[in-house]
Order: sequence, then structure tokens, then C-alpha cells
Amino acid sequence: MLSVTAVRAAKRPGRLSDGDGLYLLVGANGSKSWICRVQKYGRGRDFGLGSASKVSLALARERAREIRTWVEMGLDPVF
Repeated sequence: MLSVTAVRAAKRPGRLSDGDGLYLLVGANGSKSWICRVQKYGRGRDFGLGSASKVSLALARERAREIRTWVEMGLDPVF
């Protein structure tokens, strides 16, 4: 699991996993955003949760939990 300190310190481009499908995506220019990766019926899908400068780690975890719940119920979180 990521910590708030680790999120702030992340500089290298790539994906950092918080676990359970939540990732911090660090861009080449240093930008940071949250994504939630879910898989259902063998198909993977990424949902953007917002910029890490505006969405806290706690809120990103909450949003990812909601998305996973919706997907398990057969709902599409985009709509």
C-alpha cells in the first residue's frame, strides 16, 4: 500500500500500485493521476479517478472501492 509520503515523493514515470487495482500514474513530465483497473469477464478496463494534486489518497481509495462495487453488480461506472 502506498503512503501519502510515497505519493508526494513519486517522481519516476510509471505506475505505482496501492493494491486492489488502484494505481498512481506518474507521467514523464511529473504529473500524477489516479486510475482504477478492474477486470470482469476477462476484459480489463481503466477508470480515471482524477489528478493526485486534487484527489487525496483516501478519496482515490474510496472511489476505487465504489467502482469495484459497481462493476461487481454489473453496472458501468462511466454512466
